[in-house]
Amino acid sequence: MDIGLLRTFLEVSKTRHFGKAAENLYLTQSAVSFRIRQLEELVGLPLFSRQRNNIMLTSAGERLIPHAENILASWQIALQDVGLPEQQEMHLSLGGISNLWGTFLQSTLPKLAEAFPQISIRTEINSHLELTRALIAGRLDMAVVLDPPNLAELKTNKIGQIELALVTNKKGAKFSDIYDVGYVFVDWGTAFNMKHAKLFKKPVAPVLHTEQSQIALEFLLTNGGAAFLPMSQLESYLQEGQLHLIEGIKTVKRSVYAVYSKNAPEHLNIEPIIELLYEVELKPETTLQPVE
Repeated sequence: MDIGLLRTFLEVSKTRHFGKAAENLYLTQSAVSFRIRQLEELVGLPLFSRQRNNIMLTSAGERLIPHAENILASWQIALQDVGLPEQQEMHLSLGGISNLWGTFLQSTLPKLAEAFPQISIRTEINSHLELTRALIAGRLDMAVVLDPPNLAELKTNKIGQIELALVTNKKGAKFSDIYDVGYVFVDWGTAFNMKHAKLFKKPVAPVLHTEQSQIALEFLLTNGGAAFLPMSQLESYLQEGQLHLIEGIKTVKRSVYAVYSKNAPEHLNIEPIIELLYEVELKPETTLQPVE
């Protein structure tokens, strides 16, 4: 199997245009068409239907996509593993949802590198579902999530907790004022969304929907509004009066978990990594400066 065939297939499936795929891959359009024909001959089925410049995936093409992604990702991991310098004997593929990278994982990477000088780290940001798939497929060694999957082949360790508070830039604002000040919805996972739905008896249309608390924080400081944000991220802004807690609304606590395969690679000693993540305080090490 020529890896280039799968890479070309995925690019065409993404762009739905042979010319654009050719530009992105620095190939000629005829070369892209030839590669797709080669791949279709290998699988024995058409992967695209071509109708008046409208390129659509066939059912076989749809089914091939996750396999192609897994093969390419596994190949990349293999190249990294084989090419590791002798002093870097440990390779860690670490995934996390977007919000946890901004909340604390990004600042954890230097600590991992310092504690394990022999480690080589590859990171991935994705949804809970895609991270679970990557763990099962062996493309990830560990994922840090809010909603851990309940699967027999995966092991879960709680490594900390995030306390979320509903805050606004309007001093003295009440919960009923949210509809007027503008609500920013930050996605904190399934369990949070269920509590969130019970809290808002009347539907609220958010002015911004994001998976990153840092984006929501910047929006509140510059444009105003209300959002559920980590208390550890809010300390300086509450003290300076830039943000205010909305009275009468209890904080929401969310546990953070490290998930990994029970059949972890022999070269990877998971336990010390889990211990380090457990010891690291779940908060970013840098914060925005209060607005003057």
